[in-house]
Amino acid sequence: MNKIKEEDLDEFRITCRNRLSPETAVGFMLGSIIYTSLIMLGVIYGLVKFGWSVYPSLLEETIIKIELCLYSLQIIFLIVYLFPKARFKFQKLQAIVILLYALQLATIGFVTVVVSSIFGYSNDRITLTYVALLLLGAFIIHIFTTINTFKQASEGAFSKRENSVSFFSKTKDFLMIASILYILTLLILIYINNDYTMGQIGWYAVLTLILYSVAIGAAEFQL
Repeated sequence: MNKIKEEDLDEFRITCRNRLSPETAVGFMLGSIIYTSLIMLGVIYGLVKFGWSVYPSLLEETIIKIELCLYSLQIIFLIVYLFPKARFKFQKLQAIVILLYALQLATIGFVTVVVSSIFGYSNDRITLTYVALLLLGAFIIHIFTTINTFKQASEGAFSKRENSVSFFSKTKDFLMIASILYILTLLILIYINNDYTMGQIGWYAVLTLILYSVAIGAAEFQL
């Protein structure tokens, strides 16, 4: 990172101005909170109607408590950033808030396949292991993509000079191909282990697509 010069980030600054402007950030937050709320409404409904007994295992209860805390933070930050003056006053905090929303966007959907009592998906030990491997894979891809993005930046890939290149490199292309093979393998194993319908495994595929898209796309926000 010490090798990265300011002039190497010309194109990245343009991207930041376009994507991380206060107005654009609020738009992303609104879209993300709508998606998150659709899932959290099911969680809260089960909690209000049946109490904590609807989440019998320690894992389910822990996940729900964490998600309730994160969802509360999302709502608080959204209310704050809806006020134009607050957007500029807390602009330095904006990147962290965006990362929180991105994290929720990427992972909240997996609550539906882990908390079986409300959403009806299997959460036996083998399935949970496969889900954990999906999440771990996304984390590893994010780390490698972030490292590669720093490497690109140090080589002037985000500058306005002749060596400026696309965000996607050969390394990222390789990681994406490896991710697809990895994801397909795990989804097939989940499908076989649970004898899911195409609709159920399709929902898994949608969640995984969102997860890995955010994992790869969020790399540039680490610069």
